[in-house]
Amino acid sequence: MNSLRIALAASIIAVLCIAGCAAPQPAAPAQPVQPAPSTPSAPSGPVEYTSTGQKIEVPVGVTFVISVNANPTTGYTWEVGFDQSLLKLVKRYTPSKTSLVGAGGVESFEFEGIKKGDTEVYLNYKRPFEQNDPNMITKKFHVVIK
Repeated sequence: MNSLRIALAASIIAVLCIAGCAAPQPAAPAQPVQPAPSTPSAPSGPVEYTSTGQKIEVPVGVTFVISVNANPTTGYTWEVGFDQSLLKLVKRYTPSKTSLVGAGGVESFEFEGIKKGDTEVYLNYKRPFEQNDPNMITKKFHVVIK
């Protein structure tokens, strides 16, 4: 009977020691929360447009980007047309979003307004080696330079 009491006491002590180790520690005092800035942050780059229904308005000297779906592995490419007296094509690029061979993506055209005016940017998605491509897609973007 004595050995049973000793075993029971040892078990109780072990449970209490384990429970004491698992006891929650006191929380650190709360740090004061800093208020968010009241002024909105400036955009990190040029505004991007993807839909022909969007009106593009930019001041002279400011750039904007037109991005359209593309897949050059199909033989199709975007041909761009615009009034060079009002706009300047700053950069044409295809940002990489996948490492898959043959996967479609996005092609982007960055323009700068160089003179006040009202103009259009035309994009034709076609195979350059076909004169009358029946599958040609045309997109038109209205641009106002202020």
